[in-house]
Amino acid sequence: PRTLALTVYGDLDISLIDEMPPGRKVVKTIHALPHERDEVYGFAREEVSKGRQAYIICPLVEESEAIAVKAAVQEYEHLARDVFPDLRLGLVHGRLPSAEREAEMRAFRDGDLDILVSTAVVEVGIDVSNATIMLVEGADRFGLSQLHQFRGRVGRGEHQSYCILLSENPSQEAQEPWPRRTCVCAAPASTSAPARRACPT
Repeated sequence: PRTLALTVYGDLDISLIDEMPPGRKVVKTIHALPHERDEVYGFAREEVSKGRQAYIICPLVEESEAIAVKAAVQEYEHLARDVFPDLRLGLVHGRLPSAEREAEMRAFRDGDLDILVSTAVVEVGIDVSNATIMLVEGADRFGLSQLHQFRGRVGRGEHQSYCILLSENPSQEAQEPWPRRTCVCAAPASTSAPARRACPT
């Protein structure tokens, strides 16, 4: 909202990037519902079985009694124990010592980890061309610019990539099965505004 307001009222110049870098494919952006989480996990597992990697983003570092959203530390423990016990998972967040955080990032970049559970610290500056899944938990807790940055962490190689936005508070429009529902930000930059609102699949 703040970024959109600045573009409308802030008298800013707008640059339009209307083409993809050579060899890259448009990232498919999908809005999933809470009851579809197991299906999303299964899809992530399929990608890992192909030799790809995945990010799972959480809004908080640790659980909060005030906010009912996923927290990175607890989610990492749950995923490593109950969902992906056979896969190699890593954890990064802002409270980790910088050396430990960089070691986890390097392990993911070098292919020694299959899934990286993280907070927004991976929003910028991460380039892992083998990563094809970006799962954002509590997507409604992030701003549009952050979601765009998260999506930019995948699709950096030749393989088809996916950004899956999982919201605990879905709107009425998000009630159909997740593989057929794509978000407005899935459209390439050259798509007109009315076409973006139409969200073609």
